Amino acid sequence: MKKILLSALLLLGAASVSAQNDYLQLDLSDNNNITYDENGVWTNVYENQSLQADGLVFSHSAPYGPGYYEGFIASKNTDTKNHHDAAGWTANQWGCMAQGGVDLDSEEGWWANAIFEKPFLINYYSSYSATTNEYGTSYITTAYNGSFYPQGIYVCNTPWGYYGCTEGDGFATPLAPEGGYYKITFHGVNLEAQTTTSIDFYLAERHYSDRNSDGIINDDDNFTLDHWAWCDLSEMGCTDLIYITMDSSDKGEYGMNTSTIACLDGLKVRLPEAIATTTPDKVQAYATDGNLYISLDRAQEVHIYNTMGEKMMSCTLNAGTHMLNLAHLQHGIYLIQHQQGCVKVRL
Repeated sequence: MKKILLSALLLLGAASVSAQNDYLQLDLSDNNNITYDENGVWTNVYENQSLQADGLVFSHSAPYGPGYYEGFIASKNTDTKNHHDAAGWTANQWGCMAQGGVDLDSEEGWWANAIFEKPFLINYYSSYSATTNEYGTSYITTAYNGSFYPQGIYVCNTPWGYYGCTEGDGFATPLAPEGGYYKITFHGVNLEAQTTTSIDFYLAERHYSDRNSDGIINDDDNFTLDHWAWCDLSEMGCTDLIYITMDSSDKGEYGMNTSTIACLDGLKVRLPEAIATTTPDKVQAYATDGNLYISLDRAQEVHIYNTMGEKMMSCTLNAGTHMLNLAHLQHGIYLIQHQQGCVKVRL
């Protein structure tokens, strides 16, 4: 794995936070740049572009045209029905058993409540593409070119995965009563040291291990996840990229029979101190009344990005204080990149 490959995947803009707020956490309800169709599904689901929110970048592609995607999408669909005998799963793959994203104010250790219709992520892992691409279909980076420290992520089943494990879906069969499992694995990659840490999280399990850590294996360890549960990723340490794989005990000639999609939300990462304090005292910037005021200690180029990583404006400024009219831009968060770091402002 080469650093140059990762750099090609990252945005040119840099996400910046203050020293008092050196964490990024995914909360799609706060991101106004993501739009949804009448089914509550991200409108760009069949386009080739990454999904970006809250300083985090999630891989996404549509390599085979309309009707197919790989990687991450956003959804606020509340469907929890079993579509095996109805319209079919392909047309109804957008729901979450929790019926909404994580209520981040309800965090209680390893689980959290859901907020009805709150957006969340769905990840589709393609086992075929995983054999042809270095990181497969599903990988996560941040919007700055640097390392980060994963803290954890919430996980839940889609209805397709849930019913495939419990009732079968015409392709998958219910998990074997002894030893059956369905899991997602997060791989933390440190490209400098070329090391990988992998963490398994079980979406369903049948008397396989002591999942609740009470010292015995019994019916409490026999479950199919239907709510948001916390997956601790902190042991990954310093990481440049997270990629995802999935596995199931129900396999056939071509790999997993169980659906390879899962719901994710609330990813939390800690930024290194060097990133969290990226803006030095000699560079000051703030926005008010549609204008950006920026003070520089030397001449340099300044670039303005929106939270989707799109460059909105570039200019070269001399040392001193400048006022830039940004009234033509929509209200929202913008990243002001300069040679000494990056500043986040709200217009």
